[in-house]
Amino acid sequence: MNTHVINWAFFLLGLSVMSLGISIVTVAGLGTTPISALPLVSSYISGLTFGQTTLIINLAMILGQLILLRKNVKWLVLLLQLPMTYFFSVLIDFSMSWVQTIELATYWHKIAFSMLGNAVLALGVSLEIYSKAAVLPGEGLVVAMALFSGKPFPKVKVFNDVMLVVLAILLSYFFFKELHGIREGTIISAVCVGIFVKGWLSIFRLITGKKTDEQ
Repeated sequence: MNTHVINWAFFLLGLSVMSLGISIVTVAGLGTTPISALPLVSSYISGLTFGQTTLIINLAMILGQLILLRKNVKWLVLLLQLPMTYFFSVLIDFSMSWVQTIELATYWHKIAFSMLGNAVLALGVSLEIYSKAAVLPGEGLVVAMALFSGKPFPKVKVFNDVMLVVLAILLSYFFFKELHGIREGTIISAVCVGIFVKGWLSIFRLITGKKTDEQ
């Protein structure tokens, strides 16, 4: 089978798994992932679905890449993000509708469910990295910020995640006078997902014998 077809199959599978992981973490009720904090709070404010606000904010991230990169924009890479973002947003709403039927009786059940979501999300991210087919706007914006600022990708990634959470916190307090969608689970995700990604990529290397790009 054509290598490009295989890579795109891994990428689309990765998006599906990522959407499921985000939904599991969110439904656990202990706060969503850092990258999803702003879309989730925006959905509470606007009444739109989680997937719809994810789409809107990711479109803003595509615009941000265009502004930062200007003449250095790779148009194919940027334009590919449009259908991928729509697909990802639809998957999030689908996953949320399915996962929301699960009842969690105790706090420790919620912790365990949140950790499961982090592991699933990390698997999806690992499949995306492994595919090398495309990137979502969130990662694309970080790449653009790193190129624009001359700073290393990991540092810009941390800065971007922190700023998204801070903005979500500010919006939450402004509209609700309290936190919504951001709790201890958000911190757990910030710490654990990267660790799980490294673990999944190590497993991929053992199975395939191929090197993977860890970001």
